[in-house]
Amino acid sequence: MLLWLFEVTAPDDKLRVSFLDVGQGDAILIQKGDQQVLIDGGPSPQKIGLELGEKMPFWDRTIEMVVLTHPSADHVTGLVEVLNRYNVEQVLYPDLAYVSGIYDEWLRLVRQKGDKYSFVRAGQQIDLGGGVLLEVLNPPRPLLVGTESDIDNNGIVLRLSMGEISFLLTADTMWEAELELVHSRAKLNSTILKVGHHGSDTSTTPQFLVVVNPSIAVISVGSDNEYGHPADGVIKRLEETIGVGNIYCTIDDGTIEFITDGERMW
Repeated sequence: MLLWLFEVTAPDDKLRVSFLDVGQGDAILIQKGDQQVLIDGGPSPQKIGLELGEKMPFWDRTIEMVVLTHPSADHVTGLVEVLNRYNVEQVLYPDLAYVSGIYDEWLRLVRQKGDKYSFVRAGQQIDLGGGVLLEVLNPPRPLLVGTESDIDNNGIVLRLSMGEISFLLTADTMWEAELELVHSRAKLNSTILKVGHHGSDTSTTPQFLVVVNPSIAVISVGSDNEYGHPADGVIKRLEETIGVGNIYCTIDDGTIEFITDGERMW
């Protein structure tokens, strides 16, 4: 029975990207071979624990890389649980001045456990092997200042690619960061767009959508949230750009997983 369980949970050579259903927050799990990259952890320790238990083999207690895009509670809270429950080999996050109880606890755990950690900025690239590349597009040098929310706009934006398939992971960046990315001629064109800021009307501007030119959009958001996410205007723009049937939302679909070999996608 154990041999059978190992067979059905053993990794293959495909890239798997799962937008985890963690409520009003972000958590994205990237799996390639026997390695995992977790981007953000959502607002709930319980939910991230359950989601990772569903996606990772029961015998695998190591996450090769954890990325915190920015220190807001709906992104960092679940990562405290991740650091306590898993062996995390590397931690990446932006160098932002921010004070909160949960963020301070996360930083303390990162340093206490001796995890290898480093700051990231636009221009860095991470080769995950097997033709999978993770490119850092944001935060810029120097950091954006005087925006509607500097913490959100200086969050980590990543472009994940394998062959002809790519994912643009925009964290909670808003229109100011989108404009900066467009003006800096960042490599934005992507197959799948993780819609910024949970579908808030502060993000996903028409100009940004034109440059990204996605085929599919994913919105990570919680039901009955107090912010009214996703905004009607954002949904309308997406429908006009990619069509109603190509918009996925964790409210309706739960965890959304894409599997690709670099040419096809499921």
